[in-house]
Amino acid sequence: MRFPRTRGSKAAGYIGLALGLAIGLPATWAGANAALRTHIRMKTGKVENLGVTCFYCHRSQDLPPIRTVDSSSSYLSPSGLAVSPDGRRLFATAEDGDLLLEIDLDSAEITRRIPVPGGPHAVAVSSDGKSVAVALRDRDEVVLFDSGSFEISDTVAVGREPLGLAFGPEGRKLFVANGGSDDLRAKAIDHSASDIRWKTGTEPYDVAISGDGRIAAVANRRVLLRPEPLLPASELTLIDLSSGRVSDRRLLLSAHLAEGVALSSDAEFALVPALRIRNYLPTTQVARGALMNSTLVFAETRAGGRTVQFPLDEVNAYYADPSDVVITPDDRLAFVSHGGANVVSVVDLISLRRFVETASQHDIDEIADDLAAFASYVVARIPTRENPRALAISRDGSQVFVAERLADSVATIDTASLQVSSRIHLSGPTEITSRRRGERIFHDASISFQGQFSCRSCHPDGHTDGLNWDFEIDGIGVNRLDTRSLRGLRGTAPFKWNGKNPDLATQCGPRFARVLTRSEPFAPDDLRDLVNYMESIPRPALPAFENHGEAIERGREIFFRTETDTGSAVDLAARCDNCHRLPTYTDRLKADVGTGGRFDTPHLLDIRSSAPYLHDGRAMTLEEIWTVYSPEDTHGITNDLTKVQLNDLVLFLRSL
Repeated sequence: MRFPRTRGSKAAGYIGLALGLAIGLPATWAGANAALRTHIRMKTGKVENLGVTCFYCHRSQDLPPIRTVDSSSSYLSPSGLAVSPDGRRLFATAEDGDLLLEIDLDSAEITRRIPVPGGPHAVAVSSDGKSVAVALRDRDEVVLFDSGSFEISDTVAVGREPLGLAFGPEGRKLFVANGGSDDLRAKAIDHSASDIRWKTGTEPYDVAISGDGRIAAVANRRVLLRPEPLLPASELTLIDLSSGRVSDRRLLLSAHLAEGVALSSDAEFALVPALRIRNYLPTTQVARGALMNSTLVFAETRAGGRTVQFPLDEVNAYYADPSDVVITPDDRLAFVSHGGANVVSVVDLISLRRFVETASQHDIDEIADDLAAFASYVVARIPTRENPRALAISRDGSQVFVAERLADSVATIDTASLQVSSRIHLSGPTEITSRRRGERIFHDASISFQGQFSCRSCHPDGHTDGLNWDFEIDGIGVNRLDTRSLRGLRGTAPFKWNGKNPDLATQCGPRFARVLTRSEPFAPDDLRDLVNYMESIPRPALPAFENHGEAIERGREIFFRTETDTGSAVDLAARCDNCHRLPTYTDRLKADVGTGGRFDTPHLLDIRSSAPYLHDGRAMTLEEIWTVYSPEDTHGITNDLTKVQLNDLVLFLRSL
């Protein structure tokens, strides 16, 4: 018998359903949540509540790109300049376009565009004008061209990442500053003699040879590895070429980003533009350039000679990221490009020499921080287009050429009028993409308080300055933090050592403006462009490790091992590849490795060039991570490894 449904029975059904859901769903959710937590603990080896979702691990992910260029669609980005001895031709390397450009200076026209794949960075011309050398930073090679036919006359292997080039005065030797292997090499271009190698400071970036061939001066971009509380310092390496020995390793205290060097005509002094840094101060101290300011180092080359840092900034006006320097043949003027300020400063060298000759040591110490001193020797500020970097000067000193890197142009400065007299457009792409706009923002110091520094000031070439900084957001003097490299960071969120910023937009947004730049936050479109650029920063090309192939494979086995040498199982939480997971070698989670807290797991790509290590930069080398700072196996299980095995592990890491 079928009974009619009543309104009351329908209501009761709804009530029963609601009660069932009220009881069942929480129980189901609690069970699912418990199962998820158990699953996460099993897969990560971490017992804390990580607060991650399934998507955190189960997502497709590719390795960030290695630096490669499609010259058919890229910008040119001129990075090196050299003038022919007769003053009729200018040679420019287009690093992002994989080109060497020959420019006729009479017509201001590009006469040849020679493909040179491999990141052409620096260029030099022999004194007789017959040879042109181009350093390929991604191929660890220097290509020599016949300047008439532009046929390749030779390709020579050099050290890792060649950045600086100079011919000897007779044109028979080529000097190469290798930023990746920290050395200067002299090569006989006719192969009549063996190579000579000198150890330099960290990341040698430019080299100058005196006119008489007696002295080589090398500017090293990054600071030396020096434990605190020693002041950070970069090195000016001076080499006596007659004896073949390093004559001086001049410490440039509190200086970094030294990318250019020039010698006077008599080789009595060298000039090096740099940033003067005070990273022991909290980042609140931006008033009056207290964190960093531009400086021009004047270094006498004689034994025991004086070294003086002359500020290039003003009390309320700053000219960030000094990049290159040239000196007029009469030693009266120096020209310094400021990549972050779009300006070239002109300096009266007679005033500098007079000060150096007469000042007391107290006066020398005082002027380094005296931002009012500029009025005594800076005679002009010449505006340029975006990101002026490399400079070259004509043999007669009448013209200075400026590579406006992010404008794809070269400006010509008349040294008599101290004005830009003409501009050569290099015919790069006319469309300014979001990525290119972001690159300009990254290199533009106007984002910071009074234009004191740019993103690049701490991240040259998207890398790291090798310094620790005191960000007061967690308390003044607490957790001074190592600058992390931006190379290959796509897909490695979250960011900051504490892992609090879930994406780059958060990392570089209002919090960044409040803590560091002390200026208005980026406009939404600018922030989007900046993030697009930062996510495109590639890993550098991998160096050759032909002689260590077997050792690297042994190190790889150690990195991925699940048992110790004695056969004991390595707990999941202590396995290298658990926290440093493929493909980017990070699980993107925080970990406690016995250094005083839980910190974001950094990726390991290009780790070979990002010393020092650990969150506060306490480890000077990769070996020290385990030999000094993990005595109780708090950072993986390594105490059972022999010295040879540890060497193999380090070689594997350096190959990533």
